[in-house]
Amino acid sequence: MINVVAYARFSSDNQRTESIDAQVRAIKEYCLKNNFNLLRIYKDEGISGTSIKDRIEFIKMIVDSKKKDFKYVIVHKFDRFARNRYDHAIFEKKLEDNGVKLLSVLENLTDSPESVILKAMLTGMNEYYSLNLAREVRKGQKENALKCIHNGGLTPLGYDLDENKKYIINEKESKIVKEIYKLYLNGVGYTSIASILNKKGYLNKLGKPFRKTSIREFLLNEKYTGTFIFGKKDKHGKLTGTEIRIENGIPAIISKEDFEKVQEKLKEKTRGARITAKTPYFLSGYCICGECGGNYSGGYRNRNRNGTINYGYLCINRKTKINNCKNKPIIKEKLEEMVFGALRNEIFDKRIDTVANSIFNKINEKQKEERKGLKKIDKELEVLTNKSLNLLEKNLNGKIANEVFERMNDKINEEIAFYKSKKEKLDIKKEVSKKEILEYLRNLKKNMEKEEIKKAIVMAFIDSVIIYPSSVEIRIKEIPTYMDKVGGDDGN
Repeated sequence: MINVVAYARFSSDNQRTESIDAQVRAIKEYCLKNNFNLLRIYKDEGISGTSIKDRIEFIKMIVDSKKKDFKYVIVHKFDRFARNRYDHAIFEKKLEDNGVKLLSVLENLTDSPESVILKAMLTGMNEYYSLNLAREVRKGQKENALKCIHNGGLTPLGYDLDENKKYIINEKESKIVKEIYKLYLNGVGYTSIASILNKKGYLNKLGKPFRKTSIREFLLNEKYTGTFIFGKKDKHGKLTGTEIRIENGIPAIISKEDFEKVQEKLKEKTRGARITAKTPYFLSGYCICGECGGNYSGGYRNRNRNGTINYGYLCINRKTKINNCKNKPIIKEKLEEMVFGALRNEIFDKRIDTVANSIFNKINEKQKEERKGLKKIDKELEVLTNKSLNLLEKNLNGKIANEVFERMNDKINEEIAFYKSKKEKLDIKKEVSKKEILEYLRNLKKNMEKEEIKKAIVMAFIDSVIIYPSSVEIRIKEIPTYMDKVGGDDGN
């Protein structure tokens, strides 16, 4: 018997495409008729035929063909192999170079000149079908956008969708959005805003704590003014100017006046950064007022009688007059010298070896948990994909009405999008040795005066700095679980 393998692919963007099970069933029958020994079935599910790089099983099949364990690759139709002529020709040639031939169950072609022409026509038609389908999808998205209908993905914080996929306000989340804008207009930076939200127990749309990097995205999102926007962004995250914009297309959370004030403030900050060097406040987001519990944020300025300017940290509650806090500002240099002096003594002089060992153990523990989480997400995605396929098959067989199918399928796709977002957020770092960690700590100590190193040290080792009227309490983390060379800039 001749050894063969099968390749099957299901495209989630095409409800009419045969399911994986149907393809496999047809291939198995074909193998029985032709006395082929089916060694393995390679499957890619929910993957577009126009994207080779995402087809893991397809790539594995091409690589395995080098082993010369099988003579034929069998597909249900040639469009399951590739949907554009270039990829089809390239990868069929790779198979042929490895002594493997491509066969189709439904398009049974020989090596005759006529068959060569026919195959070229078939692959050309498949490519046309794929490109036309993409065009139809874009057309549908444009029609949805003109009606202010959500076109997929996670909705912005502050909004939910009704049964017609139109935006409605989520009252609980919209309060968070309003607070972000209010804090920023009152001079609070990104890091401090994130810290304030997290201390209040607020969570983002994915159910996770806020990060300083996401705060700016909220401040730039014009949808909050009630303007519906749909269009592609460039590599810098800016709209290209060809987007669809509909004023008052969705409910507003932020007034246009406040939004414009924020945009002007963001521009002023950018202009100021170009003209003068920004004063770094390494401890912003970590300082707490010992009197009222508010955040102590960088950005305080005081001009002395001789014309010199002192920079420092000030209680946000006092600055915004939320309460009657009387805790005074503290000079930046004075506070930071105290904090970095304590870190140098406690971490880098007294117990650097102990800290290195503890960090190594913590990293290993964290990575084990993250890998468990990744496996759990992959399992959920597998279950949801199978649900989607089963649902589609029932719809194709007339067991489920189109309206019911669309409603149930949309719900499954939203869950898939949610878990894929969770998977993308997982940041499983590469394994490091104790020696590498110790060397890194020594390098931090050696370069402690550098701005980027100070930021990394604060992020890694500082839990909080509590500022009282007559003293400062520095709380150092028990042991950090990661060592990233990233800053703790407050955005001021």
